[in-house]
Amino acid sequence: MSTPSDILKEHGVRPTRLRIKVLNVLMNTRKSFSFQEMYAYFDRGEDRVTMYRILNDLYHGGVIERVVDIDGINRFVYYPESFGIRPSFRCRHCGSVSCLTPLPECYIDELKNYWIDDAMLLFSGICDQCLKDNGTKV
Repeated sequence: MSTPSDILKEHGVRPTRLRIKVLNVLMNTRKSFSFQEMYAYFDRGEDRVTMYRILNDLYHGGVIERVVDIDGINRFVYYPESFGIRPSFRCRHCGSVSCLTPLPECYIDELKNYWIDDAMLLFSGICDQCLKDNGTKV
């Protein structure tokens, strides 16, 4: 597995101390974070505006993905297998984000004559692990 520094370099993003730390958090937790949550994760010890810029830089550099949750909040996640047009599932309990099976090719083919700026398909609920941990059945 590549290190956060290697991944940043592969995407043409300069590997600064804080970018490496943020990417490491996203890689190790496999959870999505909003700007505020990432800022709080570091006990507000880092500059808030810098945190905002880092998450946007990583997103625009293609290192992480942005998912707009059901409440309209931008959340950021590192999930290397997820790039492309595919739906995501976000657990409201633990915050984990899972990428689901890609959309069928026929859907993608229908979009070829359109200019798409952004695509979002998000399911929200409780993940299988949280359901198991709480003894809840679907």
